[in-house]
Amino acid sequence: MSMLDVLKSLEEEHFDAKKGKISDGLEPLPEGTYNCVLKGVTHRAKNGRGFLMFSLEVVDGDYAGRNESIFPTLEQTTSKGNPMPDFVLARSIKTIKIIGAMVGLDVPNQCFLDDNVDVNYDNIEKAFDGYAGKMLKMTIKLSPNKKNPDQPYRNYEFSPAEQPKVAEVQEDPFAQANGAEFDESELPF
Repeated sequence: MSMLDVLKSLEEEHFDAKKGKISDGLEPLPEGTYNCVLKGVTHRAKNGRGFLMFSLEVVDGDYAGRNESIFPTLEQTTSKGNPMPDFVLARSIKTIKIIGAMVGLDVPNQCFLDDNVDVNYDNIEKAFDGYAGKMLKMTIKLSPNKKNPDQPYRNYEFSPAEQPKVAEVQEDPFAQANGAEFDESELPF
């Protein structure tokens, strides 16, 4: 990408230097429905707490190549030490199971049952092995965040997407069938 292309992309993203805010250059995806590919599911840690990250990449349209990361939590306590509300855990489990279902995986309940949340995250990551590259549709809807109006809540809905066709392997026309030998005089060249 040339420097001119980078400048044009900043203009398209409505970058405003007068606001004084430097971001990673990518604003979040706006509300809408996107055809995505599951790039991966990873268990990571930050500030001593584990987390699970689903990485999705938009594959077509104006936002092709843009990524969306989703972080469902299975932590039993909040960062302040309070009990995690049941609705948060239920929503996270639903998110994990729905993404799994959309890419053809029935996420086993066993993935959620260890007393150690990091073991659960590892189990979920392993369950999704082999599902990277699968397609799904993601719909993003925004709702107001009273505590931080500049950061609205991102609500997701998922549905299945048609998986790309895999090219069939053609038989090698020069392969020797059943160990038969070819007479070079039978070759067309």
